[in-house]
Amino acid sequence: MVRALFLFFAGVIFFSGCSGIKGPMPQTENCSEKLYAVSWSLKMIDNDEIALKNRPYIRFDKSGRMGGFGGCNSFFGDVSVTETAMEFFDLGSTRKYCSGMEGEVERRFFSTLKGTKWWQFDEEGDLVIFDDEHRVVLSRSGK
Repeated sequence: MVRALFLFFAGVIFFSGCSGIKGPMPQTENCSEKLYAVSWSLKMIDNDEIALKNRPYIRFDKSGRMGGFGGCNSFFGDVSVTETAMEFFDLGSTRKYCSGMEGEVERRFFSTLKGTKWWQFDEEGDLVIFDDEHRVVLSRSGK
């Protein structure tokens, strides 16, 4: 019984992101500080560290919009955020030709920003967005 309670509370802590509801998020100081109005620079895709001169990034808006830079192209779309999940939809981007490492990183980054993903902040304060197959780690720009 004690072990079951421990596992339950560990799961709650592990999967706790910012509190919120589907669609535009309530304006709580905690969420604003952690997720919104911050550029999140791409640090890692799966287990591959990203070391581009112009690092891809993403910004989330409390209104349910998001946008950023993928390595070659700017992108934008809608995102619905709950306590543990993010659903990305209506994604679009500019269409510049993109080759080399920048093109590969952008394709991988964009492919992870489709559909519903889990999310959390890790022990370093980085934003981790993941599903069963892929994981991206983003750190606050300037960190």
